[in-house]
Parts: sequence; C-alpha cells; structure tokens
Amino acid sequence: MRLASTPLRLARAASALRPIAPRRALCSLRTRPAKQPVVFLFERSFASAAPPSTPLERLAFSSYDTSTATITTEEVLTAQANWASAIKTISAVYMEGGDFVGTAAAAAGELYGYAHGNVLFKPTKATNNPFRATGEEAMSYFVGADAMKNDKFNGEDAGFAINSGRGWSEVVFRNHQIEPMGESAIAMGDYLFTDATSGDEVRVEYTFGYRKNDEGKVRIFLHHSSVPYAAAAPQ
Repeated sequence: MRLASTPLRLARAASALRPIAPRRALCSLRTRPAKQPVVFLFERSFASAAPPSTPLERLAFSSYDTSTATITTEEVLTAQANWASAIKTISAVYMEGGDFVGTAAAAAGELYGYAHGNVLFKPTKATNNPFRATGEEAMSYFVGADAMKNDKFNGEDAGFAINSGRGWSEVVFRNHQIEPMGESAIAMGDYLFTDATSGDEVRVEYTFGYRKNDEGKVRIFLHHSSVPYAAAAPQ
C-alpha cells in the first residue's frame, strides 16, 4: 500500500489540531465561569390533605358495632377514648381561636344521649346547679355560661372542656371496673387531666353509664364526676 506524501500527511495533521466548534447542547444551559457552583432548580408539588371541614371530621370519633344492641367492654373503652379526644379537641380549637362551641355541640350530640332519653349528669365543678338535665345545661358546663349566654349559670360555669381558658392537653381514663349489662354498661374509676398551660395533672373520680341507642351508637346516660375526698386539716 502506498503511503501519502509528506506534505499531505502534514496537512492532515494540522487539520486535526484545529479547534472544534462547540455543538449545541440538547438542553438549554447557560455558560458559566470556571469554578462557579452550578445551581439546579427542582420543583415538586404534593397534593396535601384537605383540612377537616366539619367539627365531626376533626373530632374523628371511632365507631361502634351497629348490628347489635349489646355493648361490649371494648365499646366502652371506645366511648371513653372518644370522650377524652373530645375534651382535647375542644381545648385545641379554643386555643386556636376557632369555633369551640360548635365543636363541643357536635361532640355532645355524639357522646351524650340527651336527644334519645334522660341523662343523669352531675358535673365535677357544678355547685349551685349540680345536676344538668338538658343538653343546653350540659353545654353551659363544658364551654362556659358566657359562651352559651346563659345567665343562670354565670359565676359557676367557666367552661370545663376548655379548663377555664387554660385548656387540657391530655385526658387518661383509668377504669376501676367495667360492668357490661347487655344493652347498657357501667364504668367506674378515675381520669387524669393535664393542664395545657402549666402541665399540672388533676385527678377526678367518675361513674359513667352507657347505652346503645336505636342507631347503634354508644351514648352516655349517666355521668357523675367528683374530686377525691380531702380530709379536713386537724384543728
């Protein structure tokens, strides 16, 4: 095979040393000075869950077995968990500046049987009016006489569910005994309330009576609460 002449070889070598024109990148990137950090912009959006639109959605109560009128121990525990959740939620809504009265009304309608029969309710801090026979009287106790515009209970009802404006951050039931009795059940024990402002705990003793209504939901027909007995100081 015949080799190309020396001048031709030198011409080809010189051509190979010529600078190559830059090709256009497939993506549009601006040129940058050497050693300048590259900034990449990355955007991603996530579909966030919509906030609860109703008080019941925020309360998020657990449900019951509506196929039977019999109350089980587990359903009593569910009713107690719903009650504790209601107190904490009402307090939280109050501290947020929201409609805590509407939240309390929705909770009371689910927890108490005022719309289905008689309710025997003796609240912890009720003094001049210790027994609350109607839903309106119970609401005054839980959210305060001022919020309910109920002059009868002024000076007595400061709003237990909002802890007189301090709020509750935790409620824990401690059952002494639960006695299921077919379509009703009784529970006795104490519960601990944690002050949302100071963190202090308050212990209250209770007796609750539960009954399944026609729609199959467990509701309270008996609620008696009292602070533990404290012996008088010796004279």
